Amino acid sequence: MSDEFRSFSEYYNSVCSVMAEGNWQAGDAASALFSINGEHTTREFLQTDMVDEDYPNRPYQDCELWVDRLISLHCEVLFHLYHEENIEAAYETQVQTVQFFNKEVLQKEKDNWFLPILYVLFNDMRLLAQATDQSGGSQEDEDAPPYFEQCSNYIMECYRTCVSESRNQTRSSKKVAILNMTNQLFRIYFRINKLNLLKPLIRAIENSGPIYDFFSMADKVTYKYFLGRKAMFDLDLNLAEQSLNFAFRNCPDEMEKNKRLILLYLVPTKMFLGHMPKMELLEKYDLHAFADVVVSVKNGDLRGLADALENHRSFFISCGIFLMLERLKVITYRTLFKRIATILNSSKIPISAFLCAVHYLGETDMDEAEAACIIANLIAQKKVKGYISHQHKVVVISKQDPFPALSSIR
Repeated sequence: MSDEFRSFSEYYNSVCSVMAEGNWQAGDAASALFSINGEHTTREFLQTDMVDEDYPNRPYQDCELWVDRLISLHCEVLFHLYHEENIEAAYETQVQTVQFFNKEVLQKEKDNWFLPILYVLFNDMRLLAQATDQSGGSQEDEDAPPYFEQCSNYIMECYRTCVSESRNQTRSSKKVAILNMTNQLFRIYFRINKLNLLKPLIRAIENSGPIYDFFSMADKVTYKYFLGRKAMFDLDLNLAEQSLNFAFRNCPDEMEKNKRLILLYLVPTKMFLGHMPKMELLEKYDLHAFADVVVSVKNGDLRGLADALENHRSFFISCGIFLMLERLKVITYRTLFKRIATILNSSKIPISAFLCAVHYLGETDMDEAEAACIIANLIAQKKVKGYISHQHKVVVISKQDPFPALSSIR
């Protein structure tokens, strides 16, 4: 659909025409015409907060009333955003648009073809809320939560409308919107650090039954990406790997930036499970910062790991994974201990041998008691099979599979 509109009437008629088709393809096509980032937004004749006064003779008889009102509200958002350059007013009008859509469309219409429009309205509301907070929006109530957090409430209002629908016709059910809305809320709750609010939303998706088949693959990939990130931070590594693997496999190859984003969390997750990424993969997706980390963990090189984390600290912090990567030190200790056991070729490993290696690799402040504590933790976490003989100051490791695969540990 062309966005090269020469007049308000052309835009208005185009929206009404495509919306009259009343199917999912029409809703998808129309969604671009309600976006604050579409090409049409640059047309000054659309940037108005007085549609009724400026265009009193528009052919609204050819358009459903809710569509006519939606157009008016969208034009008002464009007026505040591009003509006045008042982001806060644009956000507040976008909130009105979402609330209007909930009341007059979601709660009254019996179909779901218009949901792609709602998805765009959500996305723009979230971006405007974020921009308003960054610009220092002037809320009257100083104790009120940021706009970014507030907009989650408006999404939840629509969420409740959709999940409360009683009709059982899956194909036309509004419940197909819950995954997209959950993804929007994932983005918000991650940023405001309220991941606990996601539990009932995740449970609803996992128990969605036949409706799951009607979720778009794009929404499934996004959901699995966020679910994997949350699981990684919760140290539910198997769920994290499963979710992020799904997201990576089903993300189109041409979406390299998105695949790289998934790998930022999939790579450390796999490393915790003992699966080290190939250098070709890191090279392909410009993840060179992980290269030295991978080599150090594989070799049990404590000094190398510390240097790698320090050299790329700002990058890892910006990705929110620095603290997680620091936990790889435990795996590095295990690798080092395993190498010592291989060199000694014995089931009885003196704690002093481990301590000597640790000192050589830069941790000179560690004493024998601390070394024994590290090994005890590895045994407690089932990363090493064996026990410590404190009397003889040796670690007695199992003669059968003393270092089980990390992915097998539960």
